[in-house]
Amino acid sequence: MFRTLSVAVLATFALALAGLSARAQDESKMKFEIYKGKKDDFRWRLKAGNGATLATGGQGYKAKADAKNGIASVQKAAANPKANFEFYEDNKKEHRWRLKATNGQVIASSSEGYKDKADAEKAVDSVKAGAPKAEVVEVEGK
Repeated sequence: MFRTLSVAVLATFALALAGLSARAQDESKMKFEIYKGKKDDFRWRLKAGNGATLATGGQGYKAKADAKNGIASVQKAAANPKANFEFYEDNKKEHRWRLKATNGQVIASSSEGYKDKADAEKAVDSVKAGAPKAEVVEVEGK
């Protein structure tokens, strides 16, 4: 019985490490995409290594440089251990997050709702780990 338990514990530990490794890999491959929106404005989104959109700026910018400044603000804020990530429940009773600048302005928001607050918190942990060093690329399309 002891040997069976040990194998089970080791297997669980191995799976946990694999999950952490995959998450770290996603964080290392995060990227900010700058693109033109429907109103011919510049927008950005933060994508995970698996292609899922984690965050958006929620607004359009007239100039590409302003979108890049918005990304720089998010990168700087996410790197700060005292970053102001706020969690809330939306109308569908899903958990979401938003990142606020020191002046209280929302500079990034979750792109999806999560059934459990713990999942929203995990998304924020990923953003904190990956956004500060994420590459910025320009993409075609919306």
